[in-house]
Amino acid sequence: MKKHLFKTLLLLSFFAFGCGATQNRIEGPVLRAAINTPEFFETKAGVVATGNSCINPMIDPTDGTEITMVTAFGNGTGDYKVVSGKYGVGQGELLRINCRTGEVIGIVKR
Repeated sequence: MKKHLFKTLLLLSFFAFGCGATQNRIEGPVLRAAINTPEFFETKAGVVATGNSCINPMIDPTDGTEITMVTAFGNGTGDYKVVSGKYGVGQGELLRINCRTGEVIGIVKR
């Protein structure tokens, strides 16, 4: 009985903590400011953001560029993949966005 309980708890802990572990990231520091960004990114038509939710993808309202979320953090920020060079984001970098407002926070390491 104890052996069965241990296996069950081990399996539950795997699902609770192990699933998606390759996607879990620590919110690293902002490396520098982004350039030529819109005042804020928007959601696609018909999509409603709630609370701290990070929407995927987000849209640059000035030219329609879509940015794709890589990681969302519990504090209402998310890191988004953009075309290399756009907004000053280089290879191995992401654009951090405030998911509540769509405002750009800066460029971070991937």
